[in-house]
Amino acid sequence: MSACVQFSTYDSGVEILGTKKTVKVGDRVKLTEMNDTWSKLEKGSEGTVSKIEEDQDLIWVKWDNGEKLALLDGIDKFKVVKD
Repeated sequence: MSACVQFSTYDSGVEILGTKKTVKVGDRVKLTEMNDTWSKLEKGSEGTVSKIEEDQDLIWVKWDNGEKLALLDGIDKFKVVKD
């Protein structure tokens, strides 16, 4: 099952959807939506992708606030931060 992760890149003002296969270890990401009441992450939190688990649809991120928490493919929303 291949779910779609919503991440944002803008080309002429249009939001482009992608899959987790387009995100690589080492990419910087910015959180746009997560429904995890136990996390201290907020919209706009940034971090670096540290691992991608294909079999569990998890994208592990080392967040700048010190948390190590995975994004859930198809549920959490984020965008890739370009330099």
